[in-house]
Amino acid sequence: MKRRAFIAGSGALAAGVFSSTENSLMAAAISKEPQKMPSSIKPPKLRKGDTVGIVSPAWGGAGLFSHRVELGVRQLEKLGYKVKIGKHALNHKWDHISDTAKNRAADIHEMFLDPNIKAVVAAIGGNHSSHLLPLLDFDLIRSHPKIFMGYSDITVLNVAIWKMTGLVTFNGPALLTDFAEYPRMYEYTLDSMLRALTQSEPIGSIDPADRWTDEFLDWAEKLDLTRPRIRNPSPGWTWLKPGLAEGKLIGGTLSSLQHLRGTPYWPDWEDSILFIETAEDVPSPATVDGTFMAYENMGVLSQIKGLLVGRSIGYGEKEKEQLRDVYLERTQKFDFPVITDMDFGHTAPQFTLPIGCRARIDSEKKRFEILEAAVTG
Repeated sequence: MKRRAFIAGSGALAAGVFSSTENSLMAAAISKEPQKMPSSIKPPKLRKGDTVGIVSPAWGGAGLFSHRVELGVRQLEKLGYKVKIGKHALNHKWDHISDTAKNRAADIHEMFLDPNIKAVVAAIGGNHSSHLLPLLDFDLIRSHPKIFMGYSDITVLNVAIWKMTGLVTFNGPALLTDFAEYPRMYEYTLDSMLRALTQSEPIGSIDPADRWTDEFLDWAEKLDLTRPRIRNPSPGWTWLKPGLAEGKLIGGTLSSLQHLRGTPYWPDWEDSILFIETAEDVPSPATVDGTFMAYENMGVLSQIKGLLVGRSIGYGEKEKEQLRDVYLERTQKFDFPVITDMDFGHTAPQFTLPIGCRARIDSEKKRFEILEAAVTG
């Protein structure tokens, strides 16, 4: 089984009952007037003994690879947390989704309503979290704020929840990919996550990992249980464009952000630092160039204060250089700093980025820092 077999294919939209907020969302999509952003909310911090809920908002990988679920749950329990698996999180209804949109949304609602659950973590990404957007009760989520975390296709939910509720969400580790790393979760990933989720003080400076990997050991053959993945020495991040910038963090996986364009869930990019990374489908430099040209035409690049780019996985050195050229070309007329080859997203290990929190880029000092706490309490 190839890595790309894990990427959900296209499919028909799943049917479901509309949430109480859908009429206003549809009206906002039609209206030319931008929606007012709700006031910011930070979730309570995660403490030892708390319960972490697991959901599968898109792909049903947790239903296929039980050994990864077991490894991930064991890691969470070793950290001192209890784990509750969503009712439908271990299902694998079709190749591209875990269950119906209605059931996937219901799992998220149940986790937010359960007073014992303090954090909701995605099992894995996929390509169809967007099914859930018309079904989610954002008023329910806002009135029961708690940690929500994942990456890849979970970008759709991270950004939409933050946009519609003001709740800080987290671009960070998922159960099957990061918590289930063999023989244990990478310390860099773990340390960054704990700083973001368990400490009600500014997260502070983030440094590059000293080693990284994008090696794939086939889960279906359980090759991932035979040895740790080979990690490469890291040359550090690439400070592509100089500058000093400060803004709120918004972003995620580039292809997943595309699902939000033209919808009420598309964020206001004013005064933001955009962070993006390419996924395992390895879009060509030409494709990335087209997407960034669209961002320029949409006015996104004229609004942001800085750009962070995650490590490009699955590319040869020539393609990586072409990607850097794309980022330079598309941002040359804008006066903001750019860092590439950073440790977030589909690379491993990865650091956690809280959506909605303010950060600073200082190219002269080669320093990237998150200026505020992402949690309260």
